[in-house]
Amino acid sequence: MLKNDIEAVINALRKPEDIMTFFDNHFNYGCIDVDGVRHIDSLGGNDFREKYRTLSLEASLANQIGACFEQTNVTKFLLDKMGIKNKTLCTRGYNEEHKAPDDLYLVHCYTIAFYDNEVLCVEHSDSEKRGIYRYFSENKAVQELHKIFSDKFRAHGALDTSVVEYEELIPGGLTFSEFNQWMNSVGIPVRL
Repeated sequence: MLKNDIEAVINALRKPEDIMTFFDNHFNYGCIDVDGVRHIDSLGGNDFREKYRTLSLEASLANQIGACFEQTNVTKFLLDKMGIKNKTLCTRGYNEEHKAPDDLYLVHCYTIAFYDNEVLCVEHSDSEKRGIYRYFSENKAVQELHKIFSDKFRAHGALDTSVVEYEELIPGGLTFSEFNQWMNSVGIPVRL
């Protein structure tokens, strides 16, 4: 259940740009690990792949925290609530150790919105790439956003990247490995 003040803020949002303000004022990047420890501006350190679990949309909103998975869910939820058409995407990167589609290495999820003859991406979870990105076509938006995160992944050792579109909200309680398996089952590969 949402706190009344957050529910009122959400009900006042009118356009995609309002989502950035919502995240800036009411949301933290981070997670709540399996031990119940709240990590702000972090996913919990070196053992985050063992301790991180996705939060459901409800838990993320109630705790006002989330990584890209949760912030993408929240963004989709808010855009749907505003009646704005949107799509959710996931760019993944692989290296020599992690090169199979079921072996997650690097990942970033994001949402694009179709609004006022533009395609927008409100990127809040990646502090280095934070901002509102504007494009004039869906194809250009997907290509450019995938390139932004692919380039970042390649700088961290990824040798290959891919992008998929998915329609469902990411379920809560998934480990990194379970997230990847889930994404493999629901993700639709995007040709660039």
